[in-house]
Amino acid sequence: MVSNNSPLESLAAFAIVFVAGVLSTAVLGKYIDKVRRDARAAVR
Repeated sequence: MVSNNSPLESLAAFAIVFVAGVLSTAVLGKYIDKVRRDARAAVR
């Protein structure tokens, strides 16, 4: 069976995945900064 998705549905799916990627990248960056700060504090 052929699926006929509208272009708007495809754009919405792309937008959701894009926003999820941006958010996960930001959260990962914050986590890496925290780990680095904790590692520096442990060395001192």
